[in-house]
Amino acid sequence: MQVLRMRSSTVIPCVAGAYGAGDEISSSQTAGSVVRPTFDMSGFTRGRIFAAAIDLTAASSNVVTTASDMEILLFRTPDAPAAVGDNVTQPLAASVRAKAIAAFRFDDTGWTGPLGTVAAGTSQFQAVMAHLVQPIASPVLQFPWPNGFHFNFEGQTLAQREFTVVLRALAAWTPLAVNNTIGITLDLEVE
Repeated sequence: MQVLRMRSSTVIPCVAGAYGAGDEISSSQTAGSVVRPTFDMSGFTRGRIFAAAIDLTAASSNVVTTASDMEILLFRTPDAPAAVGDNVTQPLAASVRAKAIAAFRFDDTGWTGPLGTVAAGTSQFQAVMAHLVQPIASPVLQFPWPNGFHFNFEGQTLAQREFTVVLRALAAWTPLAVNNTIGITLDLEVE
């Protein structure tokens, strides 16, 4: 086993208006032109994902993090749902969501700026460890899952050994009307 940190990024276009809960955050408002972040896993057969991070940088001015609750759903590429386009509602049936290898939630109060403080800045960063939704919403909605999310590619060709990211808004987030670069980093243990 080896521990890796992998990063993939995308630029989301200048958005006119707010994202709503469940809206896709992606590279194009046209579904057929969306290029999602991917991770080439062709050299590995199995492993686990134990943390994920998002870095967010606006083309100009400070990043807006108010109501920037987001989720990353990580799919094996053959199982990823079709893109619907940036700032378009993407409902996912339970049977589709169940195919996700991992899910990470990011909260609008967890962003830190370039100085490591919770304050406005030209870029923002947030990292979360693997976690699961707690069936009882008290005292917290989620709890850490130190085992991480396990995956394997047994029976799949090298070309199929890839992860695709689906990034969705979980609240009414209104970023600045400029292009925003979103980087997604995964911490993995693989073999």
